[in-house]
Amino acid sequence: MRLSLVLAPWVVIAAASLAVAQAPPDLSGSWRLNADASDVGGTGGGDGDAPRGPMGGFGMPGRQPMGGFGSPGGMGGAGLPVDPETRKQRMELLRELLEPVRRFTIVQDAAVVAFTFEDGRTVRYRTNGRTEKHQATNGTVETETRWKKGRLVRETHLDDGVSIEETFAITSPRGLAVEIEVSGGAGRRKPLRRVYDPVD
Repeated sequence: MRLSLVLAPWVVIAAASLAVAQAPPDLSGSWRLNADASDVGGTGGGDGDAPRGPMGGFGMPGRQPMGGFGSPGGMGGAGLPVDPETRKQRMELLRELLEPVRRFTIVQDAAVVAFTFEDGRTVRYRTNGRTEKHQATNGTVETETRWKKGRLVRETHLDDGVSIEETFAITSPRGLAVEIEVSGGAGRRKPLRRVYDPVD
């Protein structure tokens, strides 16, 4: 009995410390792309100079998103021919997802991280790692979002086997870094890095 009384406070302290250690970082706030520090090239330009993907993609602009992806010769993931219209739609969807976002706002709680864009759209992602479906302009995608080692990881899966993994992390001094990796299909790209500054 005495041993239990002695250990009880230490159990409570250890549990509290573990809860603090596992608390996810706060990504909340308004963020603006720092083009000079990102894999988007040079001058940066104004907030409206680049297109913004409806699903909030953070990819590299100015390239053909399907280059190196998809099956060669217009073949589908199961080795079946893909008609030109379907192939075009897949290309447009991937391009949409990879278009850069110049500015957005994040709001988060224990279960959901919500991205709000300048046109007023809000996309909510549950952080339990379960599959969700989201409607984009050029098609429907499946996402899985989770906290992993103090970072938010969002995986977006397309029906042709291509996937986009975005990892969001707070940097010091306060900023937001987004690592983007595209995989699947017939090729693989070098990971991209985006840097966002807080908007006062």
